[in-house]
Amino acid sequence: MTRKLASITSLVLAATTALAITSLNQGPCNAALSSLEPPKATDEEKTVERHLQILERKWNEHDLDGVMRHYADDYVNNDGLDKKSVLELTKDLWKNYPDAKSTSKMGKIRIEGKFATVDSHDTATGFTAKELPAIGGKGELSSVSEGQLFLKKVGDDWKIIGDRIDYERVRVAFGMARNLKASFTAPEQVKAGQEFSAKLLVQVPPELLAVGSITSEPLQYPQITHTEVWRQIDDESQTIERVIRANNSNHNELLMATIGITGTNDNERMKLKGLTYITRRLNVVPSNSPVIKPSSKASEADSKKAPVLTPDTHDETLE
Repeated sequence: MTRKLASITSLVLAATTALAITSLNQGPCNAALSSLEPPKATDEEKTVERHLQILERKWNEHDLDGVMRHYADDYVNNDGLDKKSVLELTKDLWKNYPDAKSTSKMGKIRIEGKFATVDSHDTATGFTAKELPAIGGKGELSSVSEGQLFLKKVGDDWKIIGDRIDYERVRVAFGMARNLKASFTAPEQVKAGQEFSAKLLVQVPPELLAVGSITSEPLQYPQITHTEVWRQIDDESQTIERVIRANNSNHNELLMATIGITGTNDNERMKLKGLTYITRRLNVVPSNSPVIKPSSKASEADSKKAPVLTPDTHDETLE
């Protein structure tokens, strides 16, 4: 599930403290350490759990008002989306997948005062509202995500004030592509401006031909329309790989692999038999802006004016 990493300094301090406790092993040290642990489980955890179970039921009933009542007005997630964006995205999802259903498996619930953090593993399934004319039949949706929900107690109720998604994969498949075995691999997190590789592996049956593409776009709403460059998937390696540079605009990214399959003879190559989209999340960590330190001889006034180097905000994608 979700994990948070401390800074390097904190890790060093934690390691040093652990060594000291191992050697001393005295009551006061143990007491001090235990005071840092989250409070033990209370009945409030059951209240939070019931609150989220109601939210899931309302979501599966496609009750928009019932769902949005669980969100605080100042809600924001780790993609920078607010409550209004969530409302519009939920409406769009239910319109495109009218039978969509979600299942959530709650992990650890941590409550401190009026704030709560809940680890969550979520899956969703459904079918598209419309058939794809070129193929016939509706598309099948399947998704999985892991992350955390952040809640705040308001009166006697708990409101979601934010969430963080650490891992997310979504697949929509039409026609013969619903049975196609494919994997789409990429890092889950990179630094802003860092190059990374995204790789699509497809097990193409010998009687079929596959073409594919890999694209990347910032996670924001409304979503930017991307341009696909189709390539034939190599018969021998059955892979497509692309090197991409992460953006510098402080946005997480959505990576998408698209696969189209046709027959192998000339008459069948122009007829699409299956199509699948596979998306996965890429969390982009902003780069810190290094500060140029003034020389020891610089005046106090000059030191206050030390220039700050900021990263270039231009998005660059490499083929």
